[in-house]
Amino acid sequence: MDASWETSGIYMLICRVNGKRYIGQSKNIKRRLNAHRRGKSSSPIICNAIAKYGWDAFDKTVLEFCPVEELDEKEIQYIAELKPEYNLTEGGDSPKGYKHSPETKELLKQLAKKQWASEEYLKLIRKPIICIDTGKIFDSVKSAAASVGVDPSAISAVLNGRVKTAGGYRWAYLNPDDKVSEETSKNKGKASRGKKQSAETVEKRVAHLRGKSNSNFNSYKPVVCVETNEIFDSVNNAAESVGVTPGSLSNVLHGRKKTAGGYHWKFAKEVFYMTENEVYDLLVKTGAIMTGHFKLSGGDHSAHYIEKFRVLEKPLHTARLCRAIAQHFKDAQIETVVGPATGGIILAHETGKLLGTRAIFTERVDGVMTFRRDFTLHEGERVLIVEDIVTTGGSVREVIDVVKQFGGVPVAVAMLVDRSGGKVDFGDVPSFALLHMDVETYKPEDCPLCKKGVPLTKRGSTGKK
Repeated sequence: MDASWETSGIYMLICRVNGKRYIGQSKNIKRRLNAHRRGKSSSPIICNAIAKYGWDAFDKTVLEFCPVEELDEKEIQYIAELKPEYNLTEGGDSPKGYKHSPETKELLKQLAKKQWASEEYLKLIRKPIICIDTGKIFDSVKSAAASVGVDPSAISAVLNGRVKTAGGYRWAYLNPDDKVSEETSKNKGKASRGKKQSAETVEKRVAHLRGKSNSNFNSYKPVVCVETNEIFDSVNNAAESVGVTPGSLSNVLHGRKKTAGGYHWKFAKEVFYMTENEVYDLLVKTGAIMTGHFKLSGGDHSAHYIEKFRVLEKPLHTARLCRAIAQHFKDAQIETVVGPATGGIILAHETGKLLGTRAIFTERVDGVMTFRRDFTLHEGERVLIVEDIVTTGGSVREVIDVVKQFGGVPVAVAMLVDRSGGKVDFGDVPSFALLHMDVETYKPEDCPLCKKGVPLTKRGSTGKK
């Protein structure tokens, strides 16, 4: 993004996951895009999309540089012509950009003052909180913060679970129902809001919360040394193993420091489990998700392609993905992991290592999937089949047939990415995917990209279906 973007014009964001678009205007496009990246957009729908898929999942382009006085007109034209899915209004001088007159602003200001002076209103919005360590009750976050000399946001961070203490104390909502959503609270009715609990109820709640010592929060969460893959059942034990204080290691776990004792550390859950958003972000980060016009290995065309080796070429990323698969099947009594050549070889080897099993792979001989190199299975051997990217599932079904032909039992299929969005079916063999992407594909004769003359790219293929 060069200096030429620091001017006025119309821009467009395109989500590479679903193809949806957003069109906007700005006097300084670069500054506006940076605001989008930080989640400062005034449009909630594009703001939520960026939060869901990540900033790197969006292509950014300038539709037209134009003078400031033409921005409204140009934005309306582009929105009308392209019909972007993430825009909520027609653009230009729409309700989205409407500004109140000075008279209206003053009226709203006076109404706000009157509202905040109302005791009835304050009773509705104030949520009494309690200091767990002292048992003292406060009518609001603000008054509690003032009592210990911290900013109200510090106590709010404790109440929302982002940190454990504020001002050296632990805090909680006096009424657990205060944690529910605004919509749920309305459904429950306003009668219970601000209702005082009996002294006995308060004492029981204080005793319960005091019983949750700090050791229950972090100290007994298993942690992993990134470099050695060694797992410790607590922060204290991990810190002792490298001769540092638990606080020093905790600073690494919470992102305040890079290393402790010369090593990187993570909570075990962060290493062994990956959300779909985390998997997607990793693919974007490594450049594995590509956009254009591609011929897939099964013959269909698509505007998106996943180059698996942008991830598989990095052993640490591959190990992290395979840990998530291995954790999912750790109790499935797997005896052998099988993957089709070539990407499946890497995944089978790493997953087998983590499960403590052997790892073998299938290959094509004269176009037919089979075992070579004296690979074989004993009767009833429990097999996990792993594959990288699955669109139609044809090659995986061939591997299932090979496993059955050699007497094995296909327990499940594990995939890095299911491009079918969950529609692929392997009959009586269950499947698991780290990431589901519902990517549209086209038969060559029906491909809109072909009809538009977009150059077709065929990436590397092993001949799988």
